[in-house]
Amino acid sequence: MKKYSWLILAAILIWLWPSSSHVNAAGADLFLDGKRIEAPADAKPEMVNGKVMVPLRVVGEQLGYQFKWEPQAYKISIQKNSTDMSMYVGRTSADVNGKTVNLDAPPVLRGNSTMVPLRFVGEQMGLKVDWNNNNKSVNLSQKVATQQTDKQTPSQKSSQTLVQNTSTPKLPTPTTTTTNLAGSDKLTQDVFSSSKQQDTEQPKANTLLVQNITFQDEALQISLNRDVTPKVFKMTEPNRIVVDLPEAMLASDFSQSFPVRSDGSRVLANSDGEDVQEIRFAPADGKNGGVRIVIALNQARDYDLSKNSSGEITLQLREPSDDQVLTPTNSGGRRIVVIDPGHGGSDPGASSVTGRHEKEFALAVALKVEQLLQNDPDIQIVMTRSGDTYPTLDERPQLANNQQASVFVSIHGNSMLASNKGKANGSETYYARQESLGLAKTMHKHLVAATGFKDNGIKVANHVVTRKSQMPAVLLECGYLSNLSNEAAMFTEETQERIAEGIVDGLKEYLGTGIGATESLN
Repeated sequence: MKKYSWLILAAILIWLWPSSSHVNAAGADLFLDGKRIEAPADAKPEMVNGKVMVPLRVVGEQLGYQFKWEPQAYKISIQKNSTDMSMYVGRTSADVNGKTVNLDAPPVLRGNSTMVPLRFVGEQMGLKVDWNNNNKSVNLSQKVATQQTDKQTPSQKSSQTLVQNTSTPKLPTPTTTTTNLAGSDKLTQDVFSSSKQQDTEQPKANTLLVQNITFQDEALQISLNRDVTPKVFKMTEPNRIVVDLPEAMLASDFSQSFPVRSDGSRVLANSDGEDVQEIRFAPADGKNGGVRIVIALNQARDYDLSKNSSGEITLQLREPSDDQVLTPTNSGGRRIVVIDPGHGGSDPGASSVTGRHEKEFALAVALKVEQLLQNDPDIQIVMTRSGDTYPTLDERPQLANNQQASVFVSIHGNSMLASNKGKANGSETYYARQESLGLAKTMHKHLVAATGFKDNGIKVANHVVTRKSQMPAVLLECGYLSNLSNEAAMFTEETQERIAEGIVDGLKEYLGTGIGATESLN
């Protein structure tokens, strides 16, 4: 589900603008092959959310790249010889010679300049990159400098490694059980090795590499070069969640973007949650090495872990579980169900391949659900909107909370970025809290049967409407409006009726009020 309205774009840009809590360094100097490069006063290199950002045009023009800025689309295109790249402000992916490349952080505007992650510049422009935290400077060197570095003698490299490895003594590694470390430095000693040897080693073929780590919306995302199952455990005094990736190494172009602390750890300084103190990572001590990532918490949290075959791992924080069973409330003997048609009013949601809008599809299906259940003796429907209006993201779950609803269901249509339009298709179901998993399983089963689209599974996501609802809540992405086949079906009465019936069937099965849509839409 993608939002392209000016209102949403403006909100994204405002969010991306760094505040004092998100910017660790600003106004840094920029050097290319030892020569200082002058950047505009409002576009100096800076560290935003733990990522070093540099002005793309300033660097690229020094290397002979040509640039084109499309202000209406917030798109910048870069071209040199056979290299053709494009990216959009606010999006965490770029197009490089027709292939999608993930970015550490979305490009942001600074005056008339586009700031991009330092790592992207290094990878795509063939530069060796380095952030010097001591003098707050970004140092770029072309491949000649890299080749000179590779010509160091073994003794030089060994000497350099020795200096790095003896700066701080190694620290013990805990077992994977809850440990009380009274009398020690609980924030660091139980977590990391101070060894930096891994940063200087060249990875062997088939080495498991940690290519990126991000934390946003209370979700830790780890990108590796292949699929692996992490070891995850919780620790107390202080509270933290530890993710171990045995035998993994930190990709040097990623790790070098973060300053090293005295204990050997690096800090991902983009925590946006009240309960999260910091995210830190480092090579783990031990015989087989590996990488350890720690979420340092201000109070105990639980988590849901998911991964895919491409090497993406997601750890979604959630409130601690308790033994209470949420009992659905009743209204005059009827269960209250809040149906939320996504978007509306000034927010059209995603645009379909034929120019129609997500808000139209969502409302059409929601109204059919309401009609199916209008005379149901067991279920009372409450709509967050019944016309082309826009309740805010906070108002939608608040309505459900005020009504003491039993269930919250948000209806949406999905979309994919321009570079992948037409390829993505299928139905998927999202939930944010563990108590919503049972509802998600039931609703997804009936959704996939109703659409007949590809089954994309059940996923954890930190959507506001499902996170802030105090009852089991799901968000249904019925199909892809950016896919010609999905879209053609989704705007037919027949498919909308089937989806509505599937939602009703799922609600009745979950609430135990009977199976099957018993009313006719005609």
